[in-house]
Amino acid sequence: MSSKFFAAAASGLAAFAVASGAFAQAAAPLAKAPAAPAAPAITHGAPIASLCVFSAGAVRGTSATGKALDARLKALQTTAESPLAAREKALQTKIDAFNAAAKTPAADINAREKQKADLELEQSALQRDAAHTQMELVATADAAQNTYSTELQPAVISAYQQKQCGVLLERSAVAIFNPAMDITPQIVAALDARGKAGSFQALERTKLTPQQAAQLAAQLQR
Repeated sequence: MSSKFFAAAASGLAAFAVASGAFAQAAAPLAKAPAAPAAPAITHGAPIASLCVFSAGAVRGTSATGKALDARLKALQTTAESPLAAREKALQTKIDAFNAAAKTPAADINAREKQKADLELEQSALQRDAAHTQMELVATADAAQNTYSTELQPAVISAYQQKQCGVLLERSAVAIFNPAMDITPQIVAALDARGKAGSFQALERTKLTPQQAAQLAAQLQR
């Protein structure tokens, strides 16, 4: 048995790594960007009455609720990755040993072929479990985002009404604005006042049956 077959075995978690990256992005949507040059001082005109702006990303990144959610998602990802990474490392050790032994004639061809078949089965099981875990992490992030959105909406409405806004724009869609029109701090306060940070800290990973995981994977591929 040549080593070529197992050359890709070390990437048994390749699909999972891609999903982990996506999950990490969902768990920490406010990764720091490279520092930008200092902007020149701006003299703003008067705030436009009833026109307000806010940053959904800043609310998520500065509120206790958003921080609790992101920290929990990151912890769940780490917990999911650790056993898979350990299995991958152990499998790679076996593959390396098999490849080294394959360079010399086998005393028992049948035993070597059985060892090859066992490694193939182990590799397939690892890839299957990694893919299943991937879908559970995706489902967890989706459910958490839905719950967070449910909590965010009344907080936005509360701050909007308190400020007597007539229009509310996402801050990223506005090039320059008077900071007095930004109601992000009020939304953060209203969101945290709902007291849901603790429930996000207790978030558990969504469990899926193999059929549910396959259905979710199919949906993501559309």
